[in-house]
Amino acid sequence: MAYATAAWGSALRRLLVTGFAALLVLAAAGAGTARADEVIRIGTYRHYPPWTISDPNGTITGFEIDLVHDLCQRMGVRCDISAVAWEHIFDALDANEFDVYVGCMTITPERAQRVAFSRPYALTPEYFATSVGSDLTTLLTLNRLDLDHMDAEDQASLTALIQALKGKRVGVHVETVYQTFVEQYLKESADIRIYHTETEKYADMVHGKLDAILDGGAALHEFILDKDSGGSELTLFGPALTGGPFGHGVGAAFRRGDVALRTRMDAAIAAAKADGTLARLTLTWFGYNAAAE
Repeated sequence: MAYATAAWGSALRRLLVTGFAALLVLAAAGAGTARADEVIRIGTYRHYPPWTISDPNGTITGFEIDLVHDLCQRMGVRCDISAVAWEHIFDALDANEFDVYVGCMTITPERAQRVAFSRPYALTPEYFATSVGSDLTTLLTLNRLDLDHMDAEDQASLTALIQALKGKRVGVHVETVYQTFVEQYLKESADIRIYHTETEKYADMVHGKLDAILDGGAALHEFILDKDSGGSELTLFGPALTGGPFGHGVGAAFRRGDVALRTRMDAAIAAAKADGTLARLTLTWFGYNAAAE
């Protein structure tokens, strides 16, 4: 597994790399052709570390917040960021409450029927987690499994995972790719529990009310390293899942008719990838290069 544990705990490294990225952005900002007073309203998810992190004062930081500021600078605009509840994203976007959503939204064909996506800017695998004393830890394989391209060995790994979770209480966040996965693969065998907040889901896992949870690898790793949350009592297990219900990368979501704005942001994402800023930001917040190809 490619995680660099030391990078997670190094606030200094985050500050240094993010500061360097900011200098590059400022240098490029003068090339923007947009009006100086143009504002793009960004909707995001309030708290899903390390993608977004909300402090007690309501200030949101994290990988995607740094990325948003970088992209807005490249486009020569000011970004106005506000949090939106996960279940209301599509309706709020349709109602013109913001212009684009940037908040760990995986690009899937189903979602693409509702919104238009930018090019992907990050790609991280998804994992199951359980308590360190669980019998599920016998599946501590962590090999990558692309659900769109499985050979006989991959199919055997997926079958073993499904069998191991038979009768287990599995928690996932509502209206996410994680809910889609468990309902597709575990509906007939596991006790699926649907949560409306990440906080409640993680709390139930820590306090033994769940046998396993399914979530993004970056978010799970951040939680496991947070000793104050009880996450140190959890461990990842099973294959690192990509493809299938999990799509192929995380992107920004737009109203389908906003072609001009999507084109501008695609160009900014491409520039951030080309000059290494995107890779540096993912290294800062994830501990490894999670920039999408």
